[in-house]
Amino acid sequence: PEAYRDMIIDAGASDIVYTAAVSGVPANFLGPSLQAMGITEEMLSRKVKVDFGEELTAQEDEAKAWATIWSAGQGVSTIKDSPSVSDLISNLKNEFKAAIEEQHTLLERYT
Repeated sequence: PEAYRDMIIDAGASDIVYTAAVSGVPANFLGPSLQAMGITEEMLSRKVKVDFGEELTAQEDEAKAWATIWSAGQGVSTIKDSPSVSDLISNLKNEFKAAIEEQHTLLERYT
């Protein structure tokens, strides 16, 4: 969803919350999505025990939660926009060419 994309773009590493409170399995979540769902610091600190010997199935409430509680890692701090595929490829090509030119310039110092 667009809201998830926007949250990723706006997020920094400090917005990532590592907790088992959502599903019982520790994972990284976007703090703003936890806050939007009313999940408090107290709820996040609760210890949840998962019996991995039992089948892990998504219950109806948990399945709904995954639609609004979003996961992400520290890499979000490097994401600042959402370009089209065409623009992304163009940017990558330009950055690659600039890096090669810089390497050639450095190499010329030693030849």
